[in-house]
Amino acid sequence: MIRHIVYECLPGAYAGGVQKMVFELASAQRRLGADVEIWTPDALRAGSTEFFDELPIRYFASSPLLGLARSFRLKQEIATLPKTAILHAHNTFNPLNLQVGAAAAEHGLKAFYHPHGALDPALFSDWSPKSLKKRLYIRAFSRPNLNRSAGVFALTPLERNQFLTLGVTAPIHVVPNGIRPVTVASTEQGLALRRQHGLDATDRVMLFVGRITPKKRLEDIIQALSLLGASAPHLFIAGSPKIESAYGESLFRTVRSCGCAARVHWLGFLDESAKAAAYAASDVFVHASESEGMALAILEAMSAGLPVVATRGCYMTEAAATGALVQCEQGAAALAAAVAPLLADRKAARAQGLVGQAHAHRVHAWETLARATLRIYAEGAPHL
Repeated sequence: MIRHIVYECLPGAYAGGVQKMVFELASAQRRLGADVEIWTPDALRAGSTEFFDELPIRYFASSPLLGLARSFRLKQEIATLPKTAILHAHNTFNPLNLQVGAAAAEHGLKAFYHPHGALDPALFSDWSPKSLKKRLYIRAFSRPNLNRSAGVFALTPLERNQFLTLGVTAPIHVVPNGIRPVTVASTEQGLALRRQHGLDATDRVMLFVGRITPKKRLEDIIQALSLLGASAPHLFIAGSPKIESAYGESLFRTVRSCGCAARVHWLGFLDESAKAAAYAASDVFVHASESEGMALAILEAMSAGLPVVATRGCYMTEAAATGALVQCEQGAAALAAAVAPLLADRKAARAQGLVGQAHAHRVHAWETLARATLRIYAEGAPHL
């Protein structure tokens, strides 16, 4: 019996980031025969259970003062689980995980945690009030809770080392993010998207898909576009610049100051069908994040057969070492230098994309990762 516990869980098609990873991992474990559910606080749907691909999502009343950060009803339900149950909690800076840890200790259950890149020191290394609060929270609450657990999941060896640096002493298991094989639209659908933006088959197109937030460093991608010259490619940006409006406005200013407004195309939020067309319309995928656990957007682009350029902050070093993607340093100049050869030679770019696609399907298949986590659950023991 496995219960994935996450502080927020939107229905399938609307899930993103951590939510999507939880859905996919839990679904794959269920397909392998495990008794799996997702539990989450939700004031509007409390007391109900929904099913997505036969995976139960149970909603619990959230606490009046802390909302989705805590659910006393969920904690009470943990007490009814058999001693063989596994708790797998996601996210880090959230009191819900402390409730999971306390309930696991009280009732003798195994608890595992998945920080999903949230403990990257780059995210709280400065002296801002927000960073200071995070460091204090880790020292006072997160680290003791993790160290009492049966195990902690890291997405990469680098993240494992970050845990060790922060003083995590619980067993650490490196299990990457997974990916379902991605659908790519037809060539004609890709050309149709290009035509919507005034482009034809001869134009070169770079693609970014993801949340438009400062750590993604989209300004570096835009500046790289300008460094590639007047005959350089166009840039499709998929994501909403309105979610963090101040950052979105700064990107609009960057586009204007770089003189490439005619070559930057804002696609907005894309559903799966529209995303498939964007893959078909693009020549190379670019991600410039300064801190990323393991972006599903990168894995999806690899699965779609697009050649990928990612900065070191995306933490895809293992994939880069196999030739599955091109890794470069942070900054516009490094991005431009890494992207240019792929734009200049479409045949080489296609070959690069096929290597990445094979890597994504071999290393990041959800069934493979589900088997690994089930084995870890079975072998793990409470760390005292």
